[in-house]
Amino acid sequence: MRRLRYLRHPYVALIFRLALAAVFLWAGIAKAWNPQEFGLEIARYRMVPHNLINVMAITLPWIEIVAGVLLVIGLWARAAALLCTGMMVVFIAAIISALQRGLDISCGCFGGGDQAARLSQATLWRDLLWFLWAAHATLYDRGVLGIDGLLERRRRRAAASAPT
Repeated sequence: MRRLRYLRHPYVALIFRLALAAVFLWAGIAKAWNPQEFGLEIARYRMVPHNLINVMAITLPWIEIVAGVLLVIGLWARAAALLCTGMMVVFIAAIISALQRGLDISCGCFGGGDQAARLSQATLWRDLLWFLWAAHATLYDRGVLGIDGLLERRRRRAAASAPT
C-alpha cells in the first residue's frame, strides 16, 4: 500500500486533470463542430427520446468544452472533474448497452462521420481508463498550477496576516 502513495501526489493529479481536459476539449470541439452528425450518433444508440436528441447534440459538446477549460485553468477543478466522472459513467453505460444489444455503430465520442471509430470492447476499456482519470482528479486534485490553488494560497496569506 505504501508503494501506491505516489498516486496521491498533487502532480499526479495534475497530470490526470490535464490529460482529462485534453480528452474533453478534443471530444467537445469535434462534436460542436458538427452537431447534426453528433445528433445522428446519439440517435443510433437508441437510448434518448427523439425530442431530446437535438438538445443533447447541441448542449453536450459545450458542457464538455466548459469542463475541459475549467480543468485546464484549474478553476473549480474538482467540480469539473466530478462532472467529467458523471459523464463518463453515462458514456460507459451507453457503450455497455449498445454492445449488449449488438449495435454496429460508431462511438460518437469524437464526433461522427466516416472517420469515427466503431464501438467495441476497446472503446469500453478506453472510457473506463478515462473514468479512472476523472475519479482520481476528483479525489486528489489540490489545485496545483491552477486558479483554485492560487485562490487558496491567497486566502491562507490573508488569514495569516489578519489581526486576531
